[in-house]
Amino acid sequence: MAESESVSQITDDDGPRYRGASEKTGTNGLDVSIQQTDDTGAITKSGDGSGGVAMKKEINLFAGICVVMGCIIGSGIFISPKGVLQYSGSVGTALIVWGICGVVAFLGGLCYAELGSSIPKSGGEYTYLNEAFGPALAFLMLWVNFVIVAPGDIAIISQTFAIYLVVPFYGDCDPPRWAVVLISEACIILVYGYNCMTVRGATWVQNVCTVAKVAGLGIIIIAGIVLLFQGNTEYLNFDGPGTTPVRISLAFYNGLFSFVGWSCLNALTEELKNPVRDFPIAAVVSMSLVTVIYVLTNIAYFTAMSPQELLASPAVAVTFGDKVLGNWAWLMPLAVALSTFGATNGNVLSLSRLVFVGARDGLLPDLLGMVHIRFLTPMPALIAMMIFSIIYGLYDDVGSLINYTGFAYWLFVGIVVTGLLWLRYKRPKLERPFKVPLPIPIIFSLFCYLLVFVSIFASPFEAAVGTIIILTGIPFYLYGVVWKNKPSRLKSILDSSCRFFQKMMLVVSQEVDTFDSY
Repeated sequence: MAESESVSQITDDDGPRYRGASEKTGTNGLDVSIQQTDDTGAITKSGDGSGGVAMKKEINLFAGICVVMGCIIGSGIFISPKGVLQYSGSVGTALIVWGICGVVAFLGGLCYAELGSSIPKSGGEYTYLNEAFGPALAFLMLWVNFVIVAPGDIAIISQTFAIYLVVPFYGDCDPPRWAVVLISEACIILVYGYNCMTVRGATWVQNVCTVAKVAGLGIIIIAGIVLLFQGNTEYLNFDGPGTTPVRISLAFYNGLFSFVGWSCLNALTEELKNPVRDFPIAAVVSMSLVTVIYVLTNIAYFTAMSPQELLASPAVAVTFGDKVLGNWAWLMPLAVALSTFGATNGNVLSLSRLVFVGARDGLLPDLLGMVHIRFLTPMPALIAMMIFSIIYGLYDDVGSLINYTGFAYWLFVGIVVTGLLWLRYKRPKLERPFKVPLPIPIIFSLFCYLLVFVSIFASPFEAAVGTIIILTGIPFYLYGVVWKNKPSRLKSILDSSCRFFQKMMLVVSQEVDTFDSY
Protein backbone atom coordinates (compact mmCIF):
# COMPACT_ATOMS: atom_id res chain seq x y z
CA MET A 1 0.00 0.00 0.00
CA ALA A 2 1.15 3.47 -0.68
CA GLU A 3 2.59 5.71 1.97
CA SER A 4 3.54 9.36 1.67
CA GLU A 5 6.62 10.91 3.21
CA SER A 6 7.46 14.56 2.82
CA VAL A 7 9.79 17.17 4.24
CA SER A 8 7.78 20.32 4.70
CA GLN A 9 9.93 23.45 4.55
CA ILE A 10 8.54 26.71 5.85
CA THR A 11 10.11 30.12 6.03
CA ASP A 12 10.05 32.77 8.70
CA ASP A 13 12.24 35.68 9.70
CA ASP A 14 14.99 33.35 10.87
CA GLY A 15 15.18 31.62 7.48
CA PRO A 16 14.06 28.14 6.47
CA ARG A 17 13.24 25.55 9.07
CA TYR A 18 11.68 22.12 9.00
CA ARG A 19 8.42 21.37 10.68
CA GLY A 20 8.34 18.41 13.08
CA ALA A 21 5.80 15.65 13.29
CA SER A 22 4.09 17.65 15.97
CA GLU A 23 4.48 21.37 16.54
CA LYS A 24 3.45 20.69 20.13
CA THR A 25 6.70 18.89 20.77
CA GLY A 26 8.76 21.97 20.00
CA THR A 27 11.28 19.97 17.97
CA ASN A 28 12.00 20.72 14.35
CA GLY A 29 12.17 17.78 12.02
CA LEU A 30 10.40 15.92 9.25
CA ASP A 31 6.72 16.44 8.48
CA VAL A 32 5.32 13.03 7.68
CA SER A 33 1.86 12.39 6.30
CA ILE A 34 0.84 8.98 7.56
CA GLN A 35 -2.02 6.95 6.22
CA GLN A 36 -1.69 3.23 6.96
CA THR A 37 0.72 0.36 7.32
CA ASP A 38 1.51 -2.25 4.71
CA ASP A 39 2.52 -5.86 5.32
CA THR A 40 6.20 -4.92 5.72
CA GLY A 41 5.51 -2.72 8.72
CA ALA A 42 5.74 0.61 6.89
CA ILE A 43 4.20 3.41 8.87
CA THR A 44 0.59 4.27 8.90
CA LYS A 45 -1.31 5.16 12.04
CA SER A 46 0.24 5.18 15.47
CA GLY A 47 -0.09 2.22 17.78
CA ASP A 48 -3.19 3.68 19.34
CA GLY A 49 -4.85 4.61 16.07
CA SER A 50 -4.46 8.37 16.50
CA GLY A 51 -2.81 8.80 13.11
CA GLY A 52 0.48 10.23 14.40
CA VAL A 53 3.97 8.82 14.63
CA ALA A 54 4.22 6.70 17.77
CA MET A 55 5.54 3.41 19.05
CA LYS A 56 3.29 0.51 18.02
CA LYS A 57 1.64 -1.79 20.53
CA GLU A 58 3.41 -5.03 19.62
CA ILE A 59 3.86 -6.81 22.97
CA ASN A 60 1.28 -9.33 24.14
CA LEU A 61 1.12 -11.13 27.49
CA PHE A 62 3.38 -14.04 26.52
CA ALA A 63 5.99 -11.67 25.09
CA GLY A 64 5.77 -9.57 28.27
CA ILE A 65 6.44 -12.61 30.45
CA CYS A 66 9.37 -13.53 28.20
CA VAL A 67 10.79 -10.01 28.47
CA VAL A 68 10.75 -10.15 32.27
CA MET A 69 12.11 -13.70 32.54
CA GLY A 70 14.63 -13.11 29.75
CA CYS A 71 16.02 -10.01 31.45
CA ILE A 72 16.24 -11.70 34.86
CA ILE A 73 17.75 -15.00 33.73
CA GLY A 74 21.08 -14.04 32.20
CA SER A 75 24.35 -15.81 32.77
CA GLY A 76 24.54 -15.69 36.57
CA ILE A 77 22.55 -18.81 37.41
CA PHE A 78 24.55 -20.76 34.81
CA ILE A 79 28.01 -19.45 35.66
CA SER A 80 28.43 -18.23 39.21
CA PRO A 81 25.62 -18.68 41.76
CA LYS A 82 28.37 -18.58 44.38
CA GLY A 83 27.77 -15.43 46.40
CA VAL A 84 24.71 -16.77 48.18
CA LEU A 85 26.45 -20.01 49.19
CA GLN A 86 29.65 -18.24 50.20
CA TYR A 87 27.91 -15.97 52.69
CA SER A 88 25.16 -18.37 53.82
CA GLY A 89 27.53 -20.86 55.42
CA SER A 90 25.65 -24.00 54.37
CA VAL A 91 23.73 -25.43 51.45
CA GLY A 92 20.45 -25.56 53.36
CA THR A 93 20.70 -21.91 54.41
CA ALA A 94 21.64 -20.91 50.84
CA LEU A 95 18.51 -22.59 49.45
CA ILE A 96 16.35 -20.77 52.01
CA VAL A 97 18.00 -17.47 51.03
CA TRP A 98 17.25 -18.14 47.35
CA GLY A 99 13.60 -18.75 48.21
CA ILE A 100 13.28 -15.62 50.36
CA CYS A 101 14.98 -13.54 47.66
CA GLY A 102 12.38 -14.79 45.22
CA VAL A 103 9.58 -13.75 47.57
CA VAL A 104 11.09 -10.28 48.04
CA ALA A 105 11.55 -9.87 44.28
CA PHE A 106 7.94 -11.03 43.84
CA LEU A 107 6.80 -8.20 46.11
CA GLY A 108 8.86 -5.76 44.07
CA GLY A 109 7.26 -7.05 40.90
CA LEU A 110 3.80 -6.43 42.37
CA CYS A 111 4.74 -2.85 43.27
CA TYR A 112 5.97 -2.24 39.73
CA ALA A 113 2.78 -3.83 38.38
CA GLU A 114 0.73 -1.20 40.21
CA LEU A 115 2.92 1.59 38.82
CA GLY A 116 2.83 0.18 35.30
CA SER A 117 -0.94 -0.30 35.21
CA SER A 118 -1.70 3.13 36.72
CA ILE A 119 0.88 5.22 34.80
CA PRO A 120 0.51 4.20 31.12
CA LYS A 121 3.81 5.68 30.05
CA SER A 122 7.05 3.95 29.10
CA GLY A 123 10.36 4.67 30.81
CA GLY A 124 10.21 2.48 33.90
CA GLU A 125 12.00 3.86 36.95
CA TYR A 126 12.80 7.13 35.20
CA THR A 127 9.11 7.87 34.56
CA TYR A 128 8.03 6.96 38.09
CA LEU A 129 10.75 9.11 39.69
CA ASN A 130 9.79 11.99 37.42
CA GLU A 131 6.10 11.65 38.24
CA ALA A 132 6.67 11.41 41.99
CA PHE A 133 9.66 13.62 42.74
CA GLY A 134 10.35 15.74 39.66
CA PRO A 135 12.99 15.82 36.92
CA ALA A 136 16.19 16.39 38.94
CA LEU A 137 16.23 13.01 40.69
CA ALA A 138 14.88 11.31 37.57
CA PHE A 139 17.69 12.80 35.50
CA LEU A 140 20.42 11.49 37.82
CA MET A 141 18.97 7.98 37.55
CA LEU A 142 18.70 8.40 33.77
CA TRP A 143 22.23 9.79 33.53
CA VAL A 144 23.98 6.92 35.28
CA ASN A 145 21.95 4.34 33.34
CA PHE A 146 22.47 5.95 29.93
CA VAL A 147 26.20 6.63 30.27
CA ILE A 148 27.41 3.67 32.34
CA VAL A 149 25.05 1.00 33.64
CA ALA A 150 22.89 0.09 30.61
CA PRO A 151 25.59 0.03 27.90
CA GLY A 152 28.11 -1.45 30.33
CA ASP A 153 25.79 -4.29 31.31
CA ILE A 154 25.05 -5.00 27.65
CA ALA A 155 28.78 -5.07 26.85
CA ILE A 156 29.49 -7.50 29.71
CA ILE A 157 26.64 -9.83 28.74
CA SER A 158 27.73 -9.83 25.09
CA GLN A 159 31.30 -10.68 26.16
CA THR A 160 29.95 -13.66 28.11
CA PHE A 161 27.95 -14.69 25.04
CA ALA A 162 31.13 -14.57 22.93
CA ILE A 163 33.15 -16.62 25.40
CA TYR A 164 30.61 -19.44 25.59
CA LEU A 165 30.00 -19.40 21.86
CA VAL A 166 33.69 -20.03 21.05
CA VAL A 167 34.79 -22.09 24.06
CA PRO A 168 33.69 -25.45 22.54
CA PHE A 169 36.14 -24.85 19.68
CA TYR A 170 39.16 -24.41 21.96
CA GLY A 171 38.81 -27.40 24.27
CA ASP A 172 40.67 -26.85 27.53
CA CYS A 173 42.37 -23.67 26.27
CA ASP A 174 41.12 -20.17 26.86
CA PRO A 175 39.77 -18.57 23.68
CA PRO A 176 41.94 -15.75 22.29
CA ARG A 177 41.07 -12.23 23.33
CA TRP A 178 40.61 -11.00 19.75
CA ALA A 179 38.01 -13.67 19.00
CA VAL A 180 35.97 -12.77 22.08
CA VAL A 181 36.10 -9.04 21.26
CA LEU A 182 35.11 -9.50 17.62
CA ILE A 183 32.18 -11.80 18.42
CA SER A 184 30.95 -9.65 21.31
CA GLU A 185 31.09 -6.50 19.19
CA ALA A 186 29.28 -8.32 16.37
CA CYS A 187 26.64 -9.39 18.90
CA ILE A 188 26.20 -5.80 20.07
CA ILE A 189 25.83 -4.44 16.53
CA LEU A 190 23.48 -7.25 15.49
CA VAL A 191 21.15 -6.87 18.47
CA TYR A 192 21.01 -3.09 18.30
CA GLY A 193 20.64 -3.27 14.53
CA TYR A 194 17.49 -5.38 14.39
CA ASN A 195 16.06 -3.52 17.40
CA CYS A 196 16.35 -0.38 15.26
CA MET A 197 14.33 -2.07 12.54
CA THR A 198 11.59 -4.01 14.28
CA VAL A 199 10.01 -4.29 17.71
CA ARG A 200 8.08 -7.38 16.65
CA GLY A 201 11.31 -9.11 15.57
CA ALA A 202 13.03 -8.18 18.82
CA THR A 203 10.18 -9.63 20.89
CA TRP A 204 10.25 -12.79 18.75
CA VAL A 205 13.99 -13.21 19.48
CA GLN A 206 13.24 -12.62 23.16
CA ASN A 207 10.54 -15.30 23.17
CA VAL A 208 12.79 -17.88 21.48
CA CYS A 209 15.80 -17.18 23.72
CA THR A 210 13.70 -17.24 26.88
CA VAL A 211 12.21 -20.61 25.97
CA ALA A 212 15.72 -21.88 25.14
CA LYS A 213 17.27 -20.73 28.43
CA VAL A 214 14.39 -22.17 30.45
CA ALA A 215 14.86 -25.42 28.51
CA GLY A 216 18.58 -25.38 29.39
CA LEU A 217 17.80 -24.92 33.06
CA GLY A 218 15.10 -27.58 32.70
CA ILE A 219 17.77 -30.07 31.60
CA ILE A 220 19.75 -29.29 34.76
CA ILE A 221 16.63 -29.61 36.93
CA ILE A 222 15.54 -32.91 35.38
CA ALA A 223 19.05 -34.32 35.77
CA GLY A 224 19.00 -33.17 39.39
CA ILE A 225 15.67 -34.89 40.04
CA VAL A 226 17.06 -38.14 38.62
CA LEU A 227 20.10 -37.84 40.88
CA LEU A 228 17.86 -37.12 43.87
CA PHE A 229 15.91 -40.34 43.25
CA GLN A 230 19.24 -42.12 43.04
CA GLY A 231 20.01 -40.95 46.56
CA ASN A 232 22.52 -38.15 45.87
CA THR A 233 21.53 -35.99 48.82
CA GLU A 234 24.73 -35.92 50.88
CA TYR A 235 25.31 -32.18 50.31
CA LEU A 236 21.71 -31.09 50.90
CA ASN A 237 22.07 -30.25 54.58
CA PHE A 238 22.90 -27.45 56.97
CA ASP A 239 26.47 -28.57 57.64
CA GLY A 240 29.04 -25.82 57.31
CA PRO A 241 30.83 -23.01 59.09
CA GLY A 242 27.60 -21.13 59.76
CA THR A 243 26.94 -17.48 59.18
CA THR A 244 26.49 -14.10 60.90
CA PRO A 245 23.94 -11.31 60.50
CA VAL A 246 26.38 -9.34 58.33
CA ARG A 247 27.22 -12.32 56.13
CA ILE A 248 23.59 -13.37 55.72
CA SER A 249 22.82 -9.78 54.65
CA LEU A 250 25.51 -10.10 51.98
CA ALA A 251 23.95 -13.41 50.92
CA PHE A 252 20.61 -11.66 50.37
CA TYR A 253 22.40 -8.83 48.54
CA ASN A 254 23.98 -11.30 46.12
CA GLY A 255 20.80 -13.33 45.74
CA LEU A 256 18.56 -10.38 44.94
CA PHE A 257 20.91 -9.16 42.24
CA SER A 258 20.13 -12.41 40.42
CA PHE A 259 16.46 -11.31 40.30
CA VAL A 260 17.17 -7.85 38.89
CA GLY A 261 15.12 -7.31 35.74
CA TRP A 262 11.52 -7.39 36.98
CA SER A 263 11.18 -3.74 35.90
CA CYS A 264 12.11 -4.32 32.24
CA LEU A 265 8.48 -4.57 31.16
CA ASN A 266 7.71 -1.20 32.79
CA ALA A 267 10.09 0.45 30.34
CA LEU A 268 7.84 -0.76 27.50
CA THR A 269 4.43 0.22 28.87
CA GLU A 270 3.28 2.13 25.77
CA GLU A 271 4.08 -0.88 23.58
CA LEU A 272 1.96 -3.36 25.55
CA LYS A 273 -1.31 -4.32 23.92
CA ASN A 274 -3.15 -4.50 27.26
CA PRO A 275 -1.01 -3.09 30.08
CA VAL A 276 -3.82 -2.96 32.63
CA ARG A 277 -4.38 -6.71 32.35
CA ASP A 278 -0.85 -7.82 31.53
CA PHE A 279 1.26 -6.13 34.24
CA PRO A 280 -0.14 -8.03 37.24
CA ILE A 281 -0.26 -11.35 35.37
CA ALA A 282 3.26 -10.97 33.97
CA ALA A 283 4.61 -10.05 37.42
CA VAL A 284 3.00 -13.02 39.17
CA VAL A 285 3.81 -15.60 36.49
CA SER A 286 7.37 -14.51 35.69
CA MET A 287 8.55 -13.96 39.27
CA SER A 288 6.97 -17.24 40.46
CA LEU A 289 8.57 -19.22 37.63
CA VAL A 290 11.99 -17.61 38.09
CA THR A 291 11.95 -18.30 41.84
CA VAL A 292 11.00 -21.97 41.35
CA ILE A 293 13.60 -22.39 38.58
CA TYR A 294 16.37 -20.79 40.65
CA VAL A 295 15.69 -22.91 43.74
CA LEU A 296 15.38 -26.16 41.78
CA THR A 297 18.51 -25.40 39.73
CA ASN A 298 20.55 -24.85 42.88
CA ILE A 299 19.21 -28.07 44.39
CA ALA A 300 20.22 -29.86 41.18
CA TYR A 301 23.75 -28.44 41.34
CA PHE A 302 24.23 -29.86 44.84
CA THR A 303 23.12 -33.34 43.81
CA ALA A 304 26.25 -33.60 41.66
CA MET A 305 28.71 -31.12 43.20
CA SER A 306 30.01 -30.43 46.66
CA PRO A 307 29.90 -26.86 47.99
CA GLN A 308 33.67 -26.68 47.54
CA GLU A 309 33.40 -27.76 43.89
CA LEU A 310 30.71 -25.18 43.22
CA LEU A 311 32.73 -22.37 44.79
CA ALA A 312 35.84 -23.39 42.80
CA SER A 313 34.07 -23.78 39.45
CA PRO A 314 34.50 -20.91 36.93
CA ALA A 315 31.23 -21.95 35.24
CA VAL A 316 28.94 -24.03 37.43
CA ALA A 317 26.52 -25.21 34.73
CA VAL A 318 29.39 -26.33 32.49
CA THR A 319 30.99 -28.24 35.35
CA PHE A 320 27.62 -29.83 36.11
CA GLY A 321 27.26 -30.84 32.46
CA ASP A 322 30.75 -32.37 32.39
CA LYS A 323 29.95 -34.45 35.47
CA VAL A 324 26.39 -35.49 34.62
CA LEU A 325 25.51 -35.13 30.93
CA GLY A 326 28.41 -37.03 29.35
CA ASN A 327 28.40 -36.61 25.57
CA TRP A 328 25.62 -34.04 25.87
CA ALA A 329 27.72 -31.70 27.99
CA TRP A 330 28.02 -29.31 25.02
CA LEU A 331 24.41 -28.32 25.66
CA MET A 332 25.48 -26.22 28.67
CA PRO A 333 27.79 -23.79 26.82
CA LEU A 334 25.09 -23.52 24.15
CA ALA A 335 22.44 -22.78 26.80
CA VAL A 336 24.65 -20.09 28.34
CA ALA A 337 25.24 -18.54 24.91
CA LEU A 338 21.51 -18.46 24.12
CA SER A 339 20.70 -17.15 27.58
CA THR A 340 23.19 -14.30 27.34
CA PHE A 341 22.11 -13.42 23.80
CA GLY A 342 18.51 -13.23 25.00
CA ALA A 343 19.54 -11.12 28.00
CA THR A 344 21.41 -8.76 25.67
CA ASN A 345 18.31 -8.44 23.49
CA GLY A 346 16.01 -7.89 26.46
CA ASN A 347 18.21 -5.19 27.94
CA VAL A 348 18.55 -3.39 24.61
CA LEU A 349 14.79 -3.59 24.03
CA SER A 350 13.86 -2.23 27.45
CA LEU A 351 16.69 0.07 28.56
CA SER A 352 16.67 2.04 25.30
CA ARG A 353 13.16 3.20 26.23
CA LEU A 354 14.48 4.95 29.34
CA VAL A 355 16.72 7.07 27.11
CA PHE A 356 13.93 7.59 24.56
CA VAL A 357 11.34 8.73 27.11
CA GLY A 358 13.85 10.90 28.99
CA ALA A 359 14.73 12.71 25.77
CA ARG A 360 11.06 12.96 24.81
CA ASP A 361 10.46 14.70 28.14
CA GLY A 362 13.27 17.17 27.44
CA LEU A 363 15.94 15.84 29.81
CA LEU A 364 18.23 14.56 27.04
CA PRO A 365 18.87 15.89 23.51
CA ASP A 366 15.66 16.03 21.46
CA LEU A 367 17.08 13.73 18.78
CA LEU A 368 17.20 10.82 21.24
CA GLY A 369 13.44 11.09 21.77
CA MET A 370 12.50 10.63 18.12
CA VAL A 371 10.97 7.71 16.25
CA HIS A 372 11.84 6.28 12.84
CA ILE A 373 9.04 7.14 10.41
CA ARG A 374 8.86 3.64 8.90
CA PHE A 375 10.05 1.22 11.55
CA LEU A 376 8.43 3.11 14.47
CA THR A 377 11.41 2.38 16.73
CA PRO A 378 13.48 4.78 18.87
CA MET A 379 16.43 4.53 16.47
CA PRO A 380 18.50 7.52 17.73
CA ALA A 381 18.35 6.31 21.35
CA LEU A 382 19.36 2.81 20.25
CA ILE A 383 22.29 4.09 18.17
CA ALA A 384 23.53 6.30 21.02
CA MET A 385 23.47 3.38 23.44
CA MET A 386 25.13 1.13 20.86
CA ILE A 387 28.09 3.51 20.59
CA PHE A 388 28.63 3.39 24.35
CA SER A 389 28.25 -0.41 24.38
CA ILE A 390 30.77 -0.84 21.56
CA ILE A 391 33.31 1.30 23.42
CA TYR A 392 32.80 -0.58 26.69
CA GLY A 393 33.00 -3.89 24.84
CA LEU A 394 36.64 -3.19 23.96
CA TYR A 395 37.70 -3.40 27.60
CA ASP A 396 38.04 -6.31 30.02
CA ASP A 397 37.28 -4.50 33.28
CA VAL A 398 33.95 -2.84 32.51
CA GLY A 399 32.51 -4.80 35.42
CA SER A 400 34.56 -2.82 37.93
CA LEU A 401 32.97 0.40 36.67
CA ILE A 402 29.49 -1.14 36.95
CA ASN A 403 30.26 -2.34 40.49
CA TYR A 404 30.87 1.24 41.62
CA THR A 405 27.24 2.08 40.87
CA GLY A 406 25.73 -1.20 42.10
CA PHE A 407 24.44 0.26 45.36
CA ALA A 408 22.65 3.00 43.41
CA TYR A 409 20.35 0.42 41.81
CA TRP A 410 18.73 -0.49 45.10
CA LEU A 411 18.70 3.15 46.19
CA PHE A 412 16.72 4.19 43.11
CA VAL A 413 14.41 1.15 43.34
CA GLY A 414 13.71 2.00 46.98
CA ILE A 415 12.95 5.61 46.04
CA VAL A 416 10.68 4.44 43.19
CA VAL A 417 8.59 2.30 45.54
CA THR A 418 8.57 5.12 48.10
CA GLY A 419 7.28 7.22 45.21
CA LEU A 420 4.41 4.75 44.83
CA LEU A 421 3.40 5.58 48.42
CA TRP A 422 3.86 9.29 47.80
CA LEU A 423 1.71 9.17 44.66
CA ARG A 424 -1.10 7.55 46.64
CA TYR A 425 -1.06 10.65 48.84
CA LYS A 426 -0.24 13.18 46.12
CA ARG A 427 -2.67 11.85 43.50
CA PRO A 428 -5.36 9.87 45.35
CA LYS A 429 -7.76 10.08 42.38
CA LEU A 430 -5.29 8.51 39.94
CA GLU A 431 -6.95 5.42 38.47
CA ARG A 432 -5.24 2.31 39.82
CA PRO A 433 -6.64 -0.83 38.13
CA PHE A 434 -4.24 -2.94 40.21
CA LYS A 435 -3.40 -1.87 43.75
CA VAL A 436 -1.15 -3.75 46.16
CA PRO A 437 -1.85 -3.80 49.91
CA LEU A 438 -0.09 -0.96 51.72
CA PRO A 439 2.34 -3.15 53.74
CA ILE A 440 3.91 -4.56 50.55
CA PRO A 441 5.52 -1.33 49.24
CA ILE A 442 6.53 -0.36 52.78
CA ILE A 443 8.28 -3.69 53.42
CA PHE A 444 9.90 -3.78 50.00
CA SER A 445 11.22 -0.22 50.13
CA LEU A 446 12.68 -0.81 53.60
CA PHE A 447 14.36 -3.96 52.29
CA CYS A 448 15.89 -1.93 49.44
CA TYR A 449 17.28 0.66 51.85
CA LEU A 450 18.70 -2.17 53.97
CA LEU A 451 20.52 -3.46 50.89
CA VAL A 452 21.92 0.03 50.26
CA PHE A 453 23.24 0.10 53.82
CA VAL A 454 24.74 -3.38 53.44
CA SER A 455 26.41 -2.34 50.19
CA ILE A 456 27.92 0.79 51.74
CA PHE A 457 29.04 -1.13 54.80
CA ALA A 458 30.63 -3.92 52.74
CA SER A 459 32.27 -1.68 50.10
CA PRO A 460 32.49 1.91 51.33
CA PHE A 461 35.10 2.96 48.74
CA GLU A 462 33.04 1.65 45.81
CA ALA A 463 29.93 3.35 47.22
CA ALA A 464 31.80 6.66 47.52
CA VAL A 465 33.08 6.43 43.94
CA GLY A 466 29.61 5.47 42.73
CA THR A 467 28.11 8.50 44.48
CA ILE A 468 30.64 10.75 42.73
CA ILE A 469 29.79 9.17 39.37
CA ILE A 470 26.09 9.83 39.93
CA LEU A 471 26.72 13.43 40.96
CA THR A 472 28.66 14.09 37.76
CA GLY A 473 25.25 14.28 36.14
CA ILE A 474 24.44 17.55 37.95
CA PRO A 475 26.46 19.84 35.58
CA PHE A 476 24.81 18.19 32.57
CA TYR A 477 21.39 18.68 34.17
CA LEU A 478 22.11 22.35 34.81
CA TYR A 479 23.34 22.83 31.24
CA GLY A 480 20.75 20.80 29.37
CA VAL A 481 17.61 21.27 31.45
CA VAL A 482 17.89 24.24 33.81
CA TRP A 483 19.71 26.64 31.45
CA LYS A 484 16.89 27.81 29.18
CA ASN A 485 18.35 31.00 27.69
CA LYS A 486 21.23 29.57 25.72
CA PRO A 487 23.01 31.89 23.25
CA SER A 488 21.27 32.07 19.88
CA ARG A 489 24.41 30.92 18.08
CA LEU A 490 24.64 27.77 20.23
CA LYS A 491 20.92 27.08 19.74
CA SER A 492 21.33 27.47 15.99
CA ILE A 493 24.19 24.95 15.93
CA LEU A 494 22.21 22.46 18.03
CA ASP A 495 19.07 22.87 15.91
CA SER A 496 21.01 22.47 12.65
CA SER A 497 22.72 19.34 13.98
CA CYS A 498 19.38 17.90 15.08
CA ARG A 499 17.80 18.55 11.67
CA PHE A 500 20.79 16.99 9.89
CA PHE A 501 20.58 13.76 11.88
CA GLN A 502 16.78 13.73 11.59
CA LYS A 503 16.99 13.74 7.82
CA MET A 504 19.84 11.25 7.82
CA MET A 505 17.97 8.74 10.02
CA LEU A 506 14.41 9.64 8.92
CA VAL A 507 13.15 10.23 12.46
CA VAL A 508 10.55 12.61 13.87
CA SER A 509 9.13 13.56 17.24
CA GLN A 510 6.31 11.47 18.61
CA GLU A 511 2.87 13.09 18.73
CA VAL A 512 2.25 14.35 22.25
CA ASP A 513 -1.34 13.08 22.36
CA THR A 514 -0.12 9.50 21.76
CA PHE A 515 1.63 9.31 25.13
CA ASP A 516 0.65 12.23 27.37
CA SER A 517 -2.98 11.30 27.88
CA TYR A 518 -3.48 10.31 31.51
